[in-house]
Amino acid sequence: MNNEIPLVCICIPTFNAEKTVRETLRSILAQTYPNLVIHVSDNASADGTVSVVESLADQRIQMHSYNQNVGGEGNFTRCIKLAEGKYTAIFHADDIYESEMVAKQVAFLESHPDVGAVFTEAVTINEKGALLGRVGLVPSKSEAVTKYDFRNLMKTILEHHNFLVCPSVMVRTQIYKDGIKEWGSATYKSSSDVDVWLRLSKVAPIAVLREPLMRYRVSTAQFSDRIRNRTERTDFFLVMDDYLSKPEVKAFITDSDIRHYRWLERHECVARSINLCALGRNEESKNLLNNFITLDSFHAAISNRRGFVTFVAGIILRGVLLMERVIDTAKVAKAIKEISWR
Repeated sequence: MNNEIPLVCICIPTFNAEKTVRETLRSILAQTYPNLVIHVSDNASADGTVSVVESLADQRIQMHSYNQNVGGEGNFTRCIKLAEGKYTAIFHADDIYESEMVAKQVAFLESHPDVGAVFTEAVTINEKGALLGRVGLVPSKSEAVTKYDFRNLMKTILEHHNFLVCPSVMVRTQIYKDGIKEWGSATYKSSSDVDVWLRLSKVAPIAVLREPLMRYRVSTAQFSDRIRNRTERTDFFLVMDDYLSKPEVKAFITDSDIRHYRWLERHECVARSINLCALGRNEESKNLLNNFITLDSFHAAISNRRGFVTFVAGIILRGVLLMERVIDTAKVAKAIKEISWR
């Protein structure tokens, strides 16, 4: 330990992660930043996760094994309670972190005392580690670092959806302890992270380093895979609907912000409609496309890529559903799903 530089606490919530946690921990142990403590919070895994972690004999790793499964949000709250030092990051047990990531985040927070948390961009990888793409791109910005206060973050999310990469964030520990305390709530379900980002931005501005400093794994074993194949309205809208009902938000939200949000909802309806069609649930798919073609949908289509792809996919799907007696609609819907929606 080097007591002359800030202590960074890395928390890793785990559940049945024996296949990936070793590689994750090795990437953390290989960080160029020297003053680290690593807390692994295991949520009653039924596989060999605990054994894998314990096999990595390193004094910086502290294993916390629990017999009660408290769910993903509950385990993140456990991590907040374990947090120590000046800065805390909650990393995921299946991602890989580039060796300079912690050092660059600490350097940024040390030189920007007004900022409460810093995110990074990420590349995506599949289950075998092959490169897929990139996430966490800051919308419509060219600066190397982008800052957001609560107002700007809320408006940006209403227009572009949640663009922040959850396991990339490093937070001032005292903010986690005093300002956040608990990760999400039953109200927001799987989108509790969006609520956390908004609450963080209320305490102090957040920032995004526009550099891919981690490899975010996209796997069929993840909850996010179920979101990609959703047939019901996603939990993201629970968060947004609730925040939009708050007087403090109503005070600065404009008609343009609401229009952008409606575009996200239209995108959601088309995505769900495609998934329903791929499952052979054509009547439900058709219902979601009722009143799809409007002046507003044209406006969205000429305004941004998401609006254009949403409009084209919706038009194609409507045509496919009209021909359900003569073509394999499920097969065509699965092909449409290959379009990049972001």
